[in-house]
Amino acid sequence: MTEMTQEALRQEVLSIIDQEARAINTGDMNMYLAILADDAVFLPPGDPAQTGAELRGWLSAFLEEFTVEGLRYDTQEAVVVGDLAYHWYAFTWTVTPKAGGEPTPEQGKGIHILRRGPDGCWKLAREI
Repeated sequence: MTEMTQEALRQEVLSIIDQEARAINTGDMNMYLAILADDAVFLPPGDPAQTGAELRGWLSAFLEEFTVEGLRYDTQEAVVVGDLAYHWYAFTWTVTPKAGGEPTPEQGKGIHILRRGPDGCWKLAREI
């Protein structure tokens, strides 16, 4: 088996990040769940840590209540070390309540931590 270059591994990780953005921009919960590790933990600002079924419910509620447009990640750094990777990013998006209300443009920053499973697939394990 040929060793992948660091850049090829980095591109695999960034493809998962792109898939996350597509899932959120289209409101596709199934696509989102496909890239989420079984033991994923999200640490959203101002909310308690979200894990397991709570996390899945929290994500579903968000996608049911809001339309997200234009989520874009601006990668600051993406590093792969063995079967772990991190992605430091800045983001922009516009969030609109589906029940009515004004679109709200937002920007922020965060870190994704990904883990490669025994099948070789990368999954989102932590999001801060």
